[in-house]
Amino acid sequence: MSQRRPKWKEAERYFLRRAYSIHSDGGDKVIVAPPDRDPQRRRQTVRLGHRFVKPGAELSHGHLKQIERAFGVTAEDIVRG
Repeated sequence: MSQRRPKWKEAERYFLRRAYSIHSDGGDKVIVAPPDRDPQRRRQTVRLGHRFVKPGAELSHGHLKQIERAFGVTAEDIVRG
């Protein structure tokens, strides 16, 4: 049985509670990882298109994979909160 995909508001709440910052850029949302203690490592970012950041919209499979690659956060982590 497949697990449901998280909605944008669930993802937004998850990231804000963990010190990520979320910025608007022309209707899109940009999620920026919290500062890292290692100065050599760049801060990761993920851009979500304006179609996927409506309160009831589910995140696409591609966006979830992009979030997982950049931050190591899975859809299951977001759903569990």
